Amino acid sequence: MNKTASAAFACFILSGAALAQDSVQYQLRISNAAQHTAEVSARFPGSAKADPVVQLPNWRTGRYEILPLANGLRAVKAATADGKPVPLRKTDKATWQLQLPAGVPYTVSYELYANELGLRTRHIDDSHAYLNASAVFVYSPEFRALPATVKLDVPAGWVSRSGMDKGDCDHCFKAADWDVLTDSPIETGVHSFYRTTVDGMPIELAIWGEGNHDGQAMLKDLAAISKTTNALFGSTPYKRYLYIVHATDGVRGATEHMNSTVIQGARWNFAPRSEYLKFARTAAHEFFHTWNVKAYRPKEMVPYDYQNENHSNLLWISEGHTSYFENLIALRAGVQNEKEYLGDVSATLQQYLHTPGRFAQSANESSFDEWIQPSGDRHQNASVSIYPKGEMLGLVMDLTLRKESGGKRGLQDVHRILWRQHRVDQGGFSEADVLAALRMVSGRSWQDFWQRYVVGTEELPVLALLKDAGLEWQADKKPDDGKPYYWTGLSLAPGSDAEFAVVAGVEKDSPAWNAGITAGDVLVSVNGFRVTAKSFETRAQTFGAAPLQIELYRRDRRQSVTLAAVSQAGAANKLAVSATAGARQNALRKAWLGN
Repeated sequence: MNKTASAAFACFILSGAALAQDSVQYQLRISNAAQHTAEVSARFPGSAKADPVVQLPNWRTGRYEILPLANGLRAVKAATADGKPVPLRKTDKATWQLQLPAGVPYTVSYELYANELGLRTRHIDDSHAYLNASAVFVYSPEFRALPATVKLDVPAGWVSRSGMDKGDCDHCFKAADWDVLTDSPIETGVHSFYRTTVDGMPIELAIWGEGNHDGQAMLKDLAAISKTTNALFGSTPYKRYLYIVHATDGVRGATEHMNSTVIQGARWNFAPRSEYLKFARTAAHEFFHTWNVKAYRPKEMVPYDYQNENHSNLLWISEGHTSYFENLIALRAGVQNEKEYLGDVSATLQQYLHTPGRFAQSANESSFDEWIQPSGDRHQNASVSIYPKGEMLGLVMDLTLRKESGGKRGLQDVHRILWRQHRVDQGGFSEADVLAALRMVSGRSWQDFWQRYVVGTEELPVLALLKDAGLEWQADKKPDDGKPYYWTGLSLAPGSDAEFAVVAGVEKDSPAWNAGITAGDVLVSVNGFRVTAKSFETRAQTFGAAPLQIELYRRDRRQSVTLAAVSQAGAANKLAVSATAGARQNALRKAWLGN
């Protein structure tokens, strides 16, 4: 930071009227967009105690992982309202303590480095800035409940948008408190913008990045998703909602917020339709989160503790049930058809049934350990994700409720109760609250179900319940020549035809597992013929009738193993409407998928 810029910023943060005693005021000036830097100041009222502290969160909402967010702050300084320096010291990785008497207003300023996009925390370049307050603005635990304002100084031609209310300038925003601020990301820069109204409330879409997206078509589908979800709950927790889309390269994912969402994807992946539907389902997922997580969530997460893990046994409801409803909402909104819906559910069910870890870890345990879940081969075999596990639990709970009520009641009725009776401002929900809601909807106890399938690891009766709805789990992707499909239990890292086949995962008790193959092994040949990531599957099907002789490298040493593939009817399975489904089965399916 040069002296001229420093002086200018000092005037910027100290100019204007005296500090309001009932608010926290943030200002951010993009100092070097090409180098991803900004200058930030935060003005606080006088503390009730001497030596106040400020902190940057150690995680951001929507991602259950401790992150090194404070590593982007440098040159942290403090001063009184009249510019006198205040000594401060860092007491842990994300906390600073000032040496200041009680009652004296103060300003904390620092340089911010923002070049992280994929985790959706902070990113600045010459075309935009994406700012999540958790990774940008320090806060005072003492003043967390005070109103907050944000003023941006950005390059000419940029437009600033957020789910927050607008302030008194084009690049100003205001929030009721820190929790609203940190749950209302800001997108400022050059982007396409679209707006419509649903149920009397604005629905907005801001797209940063060029690509093969059709903003008007996207807005139409987002409006349908929004209207369908509003109807499901009966009332809304938002007054205006903003969809932020990052169409770029090298990142993917999405994060929910109380009044907005940010969805990231490859710029050319908005077509064909199969790719576009991934976006649409993601949008439905994040919008459903406006209720489930943002408006009501497990009581252990109310209020959020931004400095530590927020453990709960119920994240499978927060995330898994949201995954379950995303598909139903996209179907009911007319964004996808029944065949597309069943195809996506089939993919999740296929993944779930090939996760041996579902017998090793319960939904409760998976939820509590979400902050430390293993990845890769270990994850598949020793644990289960809250997303597919919760989605399958949601499917089982919904079909059970509908079967018992003749299609009149379902899981959405349980979530309506949680929304009406256990909102964040009411303290959130507990396990007992969920069981009570299930009893209210069904008229019976769910304690046995809970012990077997939520606390325990018994196999879920998914296929039996789907059969009750007239659906069959049929072999899919059958070989064209009528021969059986040979299953190995291997998953390979993506690669080109010129690259060796690197093992990404091995399913427990599969042929590859029994052969001693493990993640990280590099497969070089099958029955004497070289293999790559792309050709291994073809070789396995060609020679699979007899044990495969596989040459591989493990830690640079060549080894040979014998793998006896298992004959199956097809490479995967899919859900399809049974040709023999009766009237009762078809009626249950219609009630389930239609409302």
